[in-house]
Amino acid sequence: MSEFKILLIDDELEQEQQLKEAIDNFNKKDFINKAVTILGIIEENKIARLSMLDNKEEVYGKLKEDGNLNSEIDELFNSSVVYKAVKTPEEAMVLLYKENFHALIVDLKLESEDERKDDENYSGNILLQNIIHKEILPIIVRTGFPNKMTKKINKNIIKCYSKETPALEEIVKELIDYYKTSMFSIFGSRGKVDEYIKDFFWNILPACFIDKKEELNGLDKEIQEKVIIRYVSSWFNNKYMFDKKYIDAEPIEMYMFPNSIEQVCNCDIYERKYKESCDYYIVLTPSCDLANKKIDEVILCKIKKYNEVPQFIESLTKYNTEPSKTSKNAKKAKESLTRWFRNAHTGSIRYHFLPKFSKFSGGFIDFRSIISLKYDSKTGKIKNRYYKKIGVITESFKRDIVARFSSYYHRQGQPEFNSDSVLSNLK
Repeated sequence: MSEFKILLIDDELEQEQQLKEAIDNFNKKDFINKAVTILGIIEENKIARLSMLDNKEEVYGKLKEDGNLNSEIDELFNSSVVYKAVKTPEEAMVLLYKENFHALIVDLKLESEDERKDDENYSGNILLQNIIHKEILPIIVRTGFPNKMTKKINKNIIKCYSKETPALEEIVKELIDYYKTSMFSIFGSRGKVDEYIKDFFWNILPACFIDKKEELNGLDKEIQEKVIIRYVSSWFNNKYMFDKKYIDAEPIEMYMFPNSIEQVCNCDIYERKYKESCDYYIVLTPSCDLANKKIDEVILCKIKKYNEVPQFIESLTKYNTEPSKTSKNAKKAKESLTRWFRNAHTGSIRYHFLPKFSKFSGGFIDFRSIISLKYDSKTGKIKNRYYKKIGVITESFKRDIVARFSSYYHRQGQPEFNSDSVLSNLK
């Protein structure tokens, strides 16, 4: 990107002057760091001389004087952090409507009347709530009253700092780094989701729905909307599950934590804490029974810890204790573990592997370890208060769990053949 545009929303002129100085310093340092890497300059005295220059323009001039310019340096020079500043919430909303910004720095106290208002009604807090209904972009609140930031906004997404620390130059760098994260490159106001939705609307939707509109016209508008949203969700899932072949999934893709649906759903994960212990269970009652609410009990299978499945732990220990992960023994142990992960190991017939990720310790669903809990068909919830829903398996992984659970109890087997007789007939 040629420009990274920051909007400062603060009624103090001094803050704008500080931001200008911080951005000038950042642009100069960033240009020097990247330019010396491109040009292969390693002499500390040369880098120090560049650092002593006042601004990015003077650094560029010095590189030109030394004959160190090329197209890559020119492109780098034209890439900068820039800013605009406004003093009122009204000016901010008008500018956000007219222009695209990559990040915001917001003060909370933007009107003198704020001193007589409760925290939630500070002009900056109201502005923040208006912004997040319009935009998805990195925002940092920088205020003299950090304890007055609204509690309606998640501080893990919108960070709040005092005006004393950290320095504005550090905040500029943080906003740029934050913007480059997958969260904003995907969900940002100009991110990939927005791009894909436009692609779906203009190129996919006509073939899927508009050309078959008679199939939707008989439905209520609210139902039509839900049908289309579910269709879009399925389209995204199908489109990005393949890249010429199946793409390997990451552990986090198997779960949705927390599950926003309060009612019991197939493949919900429940936690039961008792004294010092904590056990996990998965709901395996068929979805149709839960949807029709014609049951009075819910079936759950216990999720065993990894160390409760000896064959798995044996392979894991062999792999972890092998000094070289490229050795024959390590490769053999890894192959065994991979079969466990795919639920293809000879010892995994009664189990289904669940990978570990940050919010869940993982384990093995044990199809033999079954419990039933009372179910309230009116509320759609489990009656036992000791069991707490913490997450759910995502749709792409549910089907295999349900199918394997069903097939485990459908096994019939057959009498074993007399191997000597079979072999004699094959001669």
